[in-house]
Amino acid sequence: MPKIKVNGRELEAAAGKTVIQACFDAGIFVPHYCWHPGLTPAGNCRMCLVKVTMPPPAPPPRGLSIACMTNVAEGMDVVTESPEVNKGRRDVLEFLLINHPLDCPICDKAGECTLQDFTFQYRGGLSRFQEPKTIRHTKDLGPNIKIWGNRCIVCTRCVRFCDEQTGTGELCVIDRGDRSVVDIFPGIPIDNPLSLNVVDICPVGALIDKNFLFQARVWFAQETNTVCASCSRGCNTKLTAMDGHLKRHVSRPNLDVNKYWMCDEGRLNVRYVDGPKRLKSGRGGAKELGAAAKSIVARHGPGSVACIGSSYQSVEELHLFKKLAGALQATRVGILSRSVGQRQTFKGGFVIEPDKTPNRAFAELAFGADALTSGVESIAAGIKDGSVKGLILMNGIPGLEWPSSLVMALQKLEWLAVIDIEQTPAASAAHVLLPAAVWAEKDGVFVNVDKRAQRIRRAVNPPPGARPEVELLQAALIELGIGERVLSAEGVFKEVARTWPEFVGLDYAKLGTLGAPLVKAMAGAPA
Repeated sequence: MPKIKVNGRELEAAAGKTVIQACFDAGIFVPHYCWHPGLTPAGNCRMCLVKVTMPPPAPPPRGLSIACMTNVAEGMDVVTESPEVNKGRRDVLEFLLINHPLDCPICDKAGECTLQDFTFQYRGGLSRFQEPKTIRHTKDLGPNIKIWGNRCIVCTRCVRFCDEQTGTGELCVIDRGDRSVVDIFPGIPIDNPLSLNVVDICPVGALIDKNFLFQARVWFAQETNTVCASCSRGCNTKLTAMDGHLKRHVSRPNLDVNKYWMCDEGRLNVRYVDGPKRLKSGRGGAKELGAAAKSIVARHGPGSVACIGSSYQSVEELHLFKKLAGALQATRVGILSRSVGQRQTFKGGFVIEPDKTPNRAFAELAFGADALTSGVESIAAGIKDGSVKGLILMNGIPGLEWPSSLVMALQKLEWLAVIDIEQTPAASAAHVLLPAAVWAEKDGVFVNVDKRAQRIRRAVNPPPGARPEVELLQAALIELGIGERVLSAEGVFKEVARTWPEFVGLDYAKLGTLGAPLVKAMAGAPA
């Protein structure tokens, strides 16, 4: 591996790496616009100027070099901060600002814009340009994306994303010189399943998500690291919330899971959180659930109460649900799930899974594959023939299409308890109804399709009257004589790590922000 010096510090960098990548790997920041670690370098913004010197007999350097297009070489000496380098960056910024509007107060990128940041860092917010600016288009590029062409610095990140990652190629650069701007080909809007990633990677306020337009200023909002719950891929994401409401859902880098991207479905599948169907009041309580279920078993014997959970629940919740089923001697357990279409793999390697629930892997581990494939139908049949008298149903899947056989069977039950997030056919028929929290309103762990455990974190509070299932299930278990107090989700996960060999040695701290593979998955054994 070539040895280089950066600002006097000796580093080793893999052959073929660029200077900017070697710097970032070593924690040394280099200003940039067009470069992105998930895209091929373009070298067109010139902001990543550095001073590069090679040992003799190489000739002395002629000016500055751009770090994103310069490969490391043995003995290379790189300077990223000096009066000469800073002057070069100031000059680059002056050209970028010639036609850029001074509209930061109304721009949705304000507070997250690197042009804004570097302008203050290198130019003190000043521009010498007094002439009229070139005006470029402002228009819709697709159903979710709008462009303010005056703000575009033609870094081409968005164009390269559509060429290299999605392979759909909807975006291009039109016109020349100071009139260049990003546009779509005539009659071909940008509407691919990953389209909103171009908004994330736009370094300025040119490309804007119309769903987030004028919704919040980032300095007033809170950001929470979490995991997307819209499919079993488990993309690492961030939730933006303000005044107790979710405003935005964006990707977060994890090279082992989703690299730098996420799909549009996952981004937009948060509207139900504040939706009109949310359950905000119930009937009865968790203690009543435990007492009534125990009474059914006492009257009708083991197997008279069945349990249906869902693969939208966290590891902690399904662990407690299994304990509840065991305490009630439930011989029939089913797991609700949801799959749509086929697996989608894009040109750049990003994958959208057909399984639209985030924790199927652990649900199969805890209850077996039969619980997901035939468990619910078996319970519906048991209700129909009279062997199942009571049912505890914990759903949590937004917009679930309920099996007709189950919906019809619910009316024949002697007793039904439902834990759910939305008003559903089961909720309407329930004797005990407990409003639950959605994944953005609680802490927990999901296990994705690759058997990787990853944390979700509470970004907003549940509606009044709703509680996380971890609390509801523990209250019911305490009524059944199992457990003495209600633990936090973290406390329950410690119990999971003691109970399930796949989780040995894991805790919330070790999962961190990027998660960790399950132990058996690491060893190559079936999990």
